[in-house]
Amino acid sequence: MAEIFPDEGLDYLLNIAVGGGTPDTTLFLGLFTSQTPSTVPARTATGGAAPSGWTEMAASSGTYARQAVATSDWGAPATNGNGRRRTLSAPEVFSGFIGAAAANGFFLATNPQSEAGDTILYFANFDSLTARTFAALLDELNLTARIQFDG
Repeated sequence: MAEIFPDEGLDYLLNIAVGGGTPDTTLFLGLFTSQTPSTVPARTATGGAAPSGWTEMAASSGTYARQAVATSDWGAPATNGNGRRRTLSAPEVFSGFIGAAAANGFFLATNPQSEAGDTILYFANFDSLTARTFAALLDELNLTARIQFDG
């Protein structure tokens, strides 16, 4: 599984850790269709009103939406390999749409949609390194996201 904190995500985290910034209490999980099932966007990928370096899921029918994740939805930090990881306490469910392209992974962002001020914090592929397609409105993806910092 590939994963990355793009530059704008690292800037966001540094601003909170040592810059006196205030963290958002709700973040948003979304799906990306660009790259491949085993690669993620480059560190220079950005969010905002016109995302650059990656493509978000777009519904060909139905309604795709990013899923809101509150700070209280994350479990406690735990050791994993050479780093520390936090995992969602329960899966977020993506459903109700037919995807125009297969999802190759997920991302964590500051806004509920692409718009001015939307910052992408993190990209990751699915653990199975398999793309996910949405062929029927009843198809579901139950995503238990994990984020890890390695030492």
